[in-house]
Amino acid sequence: MAASKKPPSPQSKKKDLQTKKASAQKSAHGSVAKTAMKKLLVIIIVGFVAVAFVGSFAYRYATRQGSAPSIAVVNGEPISAGPDSLFANFYRQFYEQERQSSEEEELTEQKDREMMRRALDMVIQRTIILQYAEREGITVNRETVLSAIIKKGYYAGNGKTFDEQRYNSTPESLRQDIFKSEKEQLIINMFVQEHFGDVIVSDVELKSFFQFTDYGKKIDYVFLRYDDVPEETLHAFYEENPRLFEKAHVAHILIKDDEEKAQEILENVKADPGRFAQIAREFSEDTTKEKDGDLGWFYRKDMIAEFSEAAFKLKKDEISPLVRTTFGTHIIKSLDDVKVESYDSALSRIKSEYVSEHRDEVEKKVATLSKEILTEAGADSDTFDAIPKKYGLRPTTTDYISVMGQYILDENRNTPLFELMNNEELVELVFSTEIGQVGGPIKTPEGEILFKVIDEKPFDQSEYEKSKEYLANTYNTLKENYLFNDWYNHEVKNSKIVDNFGQFFPRQG
Repeated sequence: MAASKKPPSPQSKKKDLQTKKASAQKSAHGSVAKTAMKKLLVIIIVGFVAVAFVGSFAYRYATRQGSAPSIAVVNGEPISAGPDSLFANFYRQFYEQERQSSEEEELTEQKDREMMRRALDMVIQRTIILQYAEREGITVNRETVLSAIIKKGYYAGNGKTFDEQRYNSTPESLRQDIFKSEKEQLIINMFVQEHFGDVIVSDVELKSFFQFTDYGKKIDYVFLRYDDVPEETLHAFYEENPRLFEKAHVAHILIKDDEEKAQEILENVKADPGRFAQIAREFSEDTTKEKDGDLGWFYRKDMIAEFSEAAFKLKKDEISPLVRTTFGTHIIKSLDDVKVESYDSALSRIKSEYVSEHRDEVEKKVATLSKEILTEAGADSDTFDAIPKKYGLRPTTTDYISVMGQYILDENRNTPLFELMNNEELVELVFSTEIGQVGGPIKTPEGEILFKVIDEKPFDQSEYEKSKEYLANTYNTLKENYLFNDWYNHEVKNSKIVDNFGQFFPRQG
């Protein structure tokens, strides 16, 4: 995920711009540009996605029935929060994405709540679009839907794009769900294309957009990490808490809402354990069926509590009794004996678990160090490089950071600086700090950031000419989404929406 700095063509310039951190100047023009960019948020309209079984402490209370009959009602149409609902599928999709991208080993309750809120917002948006499309007569015929289903390979198998045996073995209710979701997605795609698929971008808009995205500031920074803990402390913590670093490797069969069927399958599995993988492929209602139900290696906290409790009791090749969770009924087979991960392999997890259990202590230590460095640097900013080194820290120099601040590289443009990404507070503070001045601290879940602004990027006419084609395509997409936002906000204002999110998912504590 790196990019070259000097773009010899519009195509390589496209790759370059994707890695930049462009930002608006603090002039009146820059402020207006920044405000405009924040409005040009890309609205991602996604369809029904069947995701793999994932564990989350939040979903145990997330799917319980609240005091209201529906999580929301949009123009008289109720929205369900049940385990098989579109809301639940969006939530599980967001949860899995977050789990894979986050450096945190366990997601916080606040993050889970944010994902549930996002899931509901997506369902409300989708509902409003489909209601509008129905009023306007936007629809697709059955043949088009079936063609899309076959093209996506829902029933592919045995080397064929459509395997009749697989189709016939798919429960009718699931076939109807697939048809419904594909039809709705095709309607949404048609609606977006008809209403926002052909916009005009002027030369003035394009040049302003380039001036906005191409400007940036460069900084030296130090990251004071909460998990910068002495090795002997981490070793002791690891030895004292072996359960935190145990891993299990199992496969499972999931039956969502038919316990009688699950019991019958369990009896078949116990009668012939060697057929577990085949039975998982045929009957499991989880997407891991494609991998014989294999969930890979995981820690106790990675899965919902009831599932982990059963899985970690099993020895290799043992099969569990029925295990009930909010996702349904599971039959679990151990593929390996439980093992404790080695210190070196588990080091990242050891650090995160230590920080989790000693949060107040490590935050206080970092805050004290941060204050000491800022006090010294404030007296003489020219010594910013030397001061952190006195504390065993090494400043890093970034490339130019833009207002989008999503993909920041080091000065040589070959190392992503992940610890700075997606931090709006950092971007805003950098652009309010003059060249040569020190800024911070910026608090993050992992630690605190201190920085010094060392340079800013001037406007480059030649780069503008080289990148025009890519800029036009990018801005065109942003403008389409801006127009969609305007349309959607208008529809929301004219819709009757009863939002019961707070009743379903009250804040804990």
